[in-house]
This record gives sequence, structure tokens and C-alpha cells, in this order.
Amino acid sequence: MTGVMIVGTGLISRFHAQAVNASTMLELKGFCGRTKEKSAACAAEFGGAAYNDLDDALSAPGVGMVVVATASGVHDEAVFAAARHGIPVLVEKPIAISVARADAMIAACREAGVALGCIFQTRWSEDFQSARAKIDSGELGRLTYGAVRIPWWRKDEYYTESNWHGTWEVDGGGALMNQAIHMVDWLVALMSPVADVKAFAGTLAHPMEAEDTVSAAIRFADGALGGVYAATSSFPGRGKSLEITGTKGTLEIVDGGHGTSRPDALQFAQHQACFEAFAASLSGGAPYPIPGEEARKSVALIEQIYRSAGLR
Repeated sequence: MTGVMIVGTGLISRFHAQAVNASTMLELKGFCGRTKEKSAACAAEFGGAAYNDLDDALSAPGVGMVVVATASGVHDEAVFAAARHGIPVLVEKPIAISVARADAMIAACREAGVALGCIFQTRWSEDFQSARAKIDSGELGRLTYGAVRIPWWRKDEYYTESNWHGTWEVDGGGALMNQAIHMVDWLVALMSPVADVKAFAGTLAHPMEAEDTVSAAIRFADGALGGVYAATSSFPGRGKSLEITGTKGTLEIVDGGHGTSRPDALQFAQHQACFEAFAASLSGGAPYPIPGEEARKSVALIEQIYRSAGLR
């Protein structure tokens, strides 16, 4: 079994812990948080030991991989610590809040000979796997259009009661970087590389620093066109969707959710599959499909959109 240390004690770390505990391949070794009290509370509920010092946590016996569940803008600290300790590290999305910081993580892990992966658990969904199979088989023909829509809603309290949601420094942006990134990841995984972006963004519905509404037009390297619409300003919230069209067919995937996105109601099965794939890759299994270089692509597109919209 691979011993797992979870860095972070917020809401998402609870689902990480459940995923680890449900697996016969993984063993929860503990939590490392900003305070010993928060780490202790998580350890009491899910198991393992409690730490509030990264070096102490990563020096604990039996730690075979690190799962980073901290706020987006501080992922770097844990990744660099894992590289120093020579421990493979799996990072919650987005891998970083800028391409430059993602590249620094990738370089540090490469130099240390440490595996680096990103958690995009929805790639283990049936919808994504089916979309990839149809495209790879040529069923859709030459791709001509690819777009994602994330018309979600957030109450003001989501931003006002958090010290980091919707901030540039710690969240790296708003609706696009935080809420839309899973679908942006799908788009960059399924379409050819992005060649050009034209975008607009605004903060239209919430008292927040970053954007809550983005609309972008995209031209891909193979000539296909597409777009991204991301919002937390679309009351009452609707399901996210993907549309990819080609010369022989079209696929459309619409999430049945209503778009208010209840993080406290997440299921952990896809996280479990993601974690097990990373652990298996460490012991000679298939390469993990979302290494740092792959995770960088979604951050790069988001950065392009922000730059086109005049936000970066």
C-alpha cells in the first residue's frame, strides 16, 4: 500500500481522505495544516497523525505520496517541499495560478526526480472517457468546433465569507480559474492546441476582486473554432456542458446538476480512481495521464483568456 500525506485541512481534503480510506491501494498517514488544531480534527475523523510543519509531515514513516489540498495560490510551498523530500506529489486543480509558477513546480520535481501530477478527477468519468474514445476513433470526423459552458451561480457569501475565494493572489482569478477549470481541462485535452483567443470578462454580480463572468472565442491550431463561457453570475445556475462538432458527427455532454455547485455534496469515487492511477504509476503501472506538463495546459489557456480580456 502507498502511504498518503494530505497537505491541507479545508473542505476538499475531506473528500481526499474519504477517497484514500476507501482504497485498498492507499493508506492515510495523516494531515498537515496551518494549525495543529485543524490537522488534529481531521486526523481524529479520518485517521493518521496530525502535523503543522511540512518537513515534519513529509519525514513521517511510510509516506509514499503527497496530496496537496491547500488554497490554489499556495500549492507551490507543498510541491517544493515534496521535491526536497523526494516524495511524489499529486496537486488539487489548478496545479498553479500562473504558467510561470506551474513551470517552476515542474522544473523542481524534474530536477529532484519526483513524479508530479494534478487532480482532475472528472477525467475518470464515463462522459470524458466516451468523448475521448469517439474523437480518437475518428467518429466525429475532422473537428470543426469545441466549446464549454459553465453557467453557475454563487451567493455573495461565497466570496465575502472567504479570505481567498475570488482573489487574484490566492485563487488566481474567479469563475474561470476556480469553477470552470475542469471543463477547460476537458477542452484542452480533447481539442488541438490553442492558437488564438479573443475574450471579454467582467465582475457583474458579486463584491469580489476577480471576474465572475467570462466569454471567450478560440481558434485551435488545426483550424477548429470554439469558445468558453464561465460564470458564477448566472442565477439560479445550470449544468455545465461540452459541445464538440466535426464533419461526421457531434457530441454534446450536459451535466445534470443545477450549477450552484455544492462542494460539500461531492462524491469521492472519481478522486479514488485518480489517486489509485497515480499510485499505480509509481510502481510500474501505466503513466499517470495528467502530469505537470498536461495540467499546465489549462492554466495556459486561462492565462491567455485573462490577458485578452485585459485582466493580466
